[in-house]
Amino acid sequence: MHRKIIGIIAGTGLVQSLDSSLKNIKKYTNTKNKYGVVLSYYIGEYKNLKIVIIPRHGDSLNQPSRSPFGLVKEQGYEANIWQLYKEKVDYIISFSAVGCLDKKIPLSNKKSFIVPNQYIRGLAASAHSFRKDAIIVHSNMSSPFNEDLRKVLIKAITSLKNKAYSNAVYIYNSGDIFETPAEIQVLDKLTKGLFKERVVGMTTVPECILSNQLNIPYAVICSNVNYAEGLSSKKVDHKGTLEVMRVASEEISKITKKILDII
Repeated sequence: MHRKIIGIIAGTGLVQSLDSSLKNIKKYTNTKNKYGVVLSYYIGEYKNLKIVIIPRHGDSLNQPSRSPFGLVKEQGYEANIWQLYKEKVDYIISFSAVGCLDKKIPLSNKKSFIVPNQYIRGLAASAHSFRKDAIIVHSNMSSPFNEDLRKVLIKAITSLKNKAYSNAVYIYNSGDIFETPAEIQVLDKLTKGLFKERVVGMTTVPECILSNQLNIPYAVICSNVNYAEGLSSKKVDHKGTLEVMRVASEEISKITKKILDII
């Protein structure tokens, strides 16, 4: 019987919070594959599952070792997803911090999370492909985030008495900067009334595209860490992201364990 292998892409904090739950953890650093370098990844065991965790931005908890722009420039997205493919993962579960265009959605330090079902490539979005190595070069993106996996994520979130927003679009804007108020005004006007919930972020979509090319089911849980620039009196900055995530990370750890129990 095949033992399921689960790939997880998240911040370094999740690796640390799962330390007590995973067994036989091994860490690999600066691993080269045909697409680039994986700064670090961890392999461990959770009950009858094999778990492969890649910290998206490297091991630094505060200043990212590889920023969103660095992931594009150094083909970090390709390297990370290719490594998970080499490890033969059955699913990829991702976690991502986002900003929100809808103020009805509480910040994630209030036990609120978003599970997008669609994405849009927004402003200065980058292009990603495994080209001749892709199993499916021109992937059908009617459901870019795997529906069966999304159901598992939503069930895990709600079973722990968190709120899950599941009819959301992820608008991918390339980093390393937050959007200007003018950009948010344009995105708000373009998408208002088309989607129930709308978030903006600097990652996720390249991972989704590349996972689909390798025919690996992929879904993401997003943490709302701010309201997009110009929508509130509070200016958006990385410090604010860290403050919200310090509180939300404990719940994210619980959600992750619940996902692994369900899957």
